[in-house]
Amino acid sequence: MVEWRPLIVSIFFALGIYFVSLLANQNGSYLAVLLGGVAIAYMIDANIKDGAIHGVILGLILGLVNILISIIYLVLIGFSAFIGNILTDPNLILGLVVIIVIGLIGGVLGALINSESLVSAETEK
Repeated sequence: MVEWRPLIVSIFFALGIYFVSLLANQNGSYLAVLLGGVAIAYMIDANIKDGAIHGVILGLILGLVNILISIIYLVLIGFSAFIGNILTDPNLILGLVVIIVIGLIGGVLGALINSESLVSAETEK
């Protein structure tokens, strides 16, 4: 079952990293998705399967936001006539798939980090 509150918190966390990297004139979208995936899986105290599912959902949402920001950027710089050509570009779909896979990897990493922290906490007791 998808836990939406931690997912929304992770989306805003990743969007914050993404916008700060845009302001710094860097492309930090992959790092934002990876850290967001780690954060969501760690927050929901998930196993690997749930972490992967939440990471994929996070990657899909952030990938669509990335596409939307790219379209807004093209309109602002005056290339609105080329939006139809760009939306049918296979590189756009490939970029979305890459972001989804990075979200999946982040979700699995977050679940693994959480499981290791739980193991170390149980051994200390």
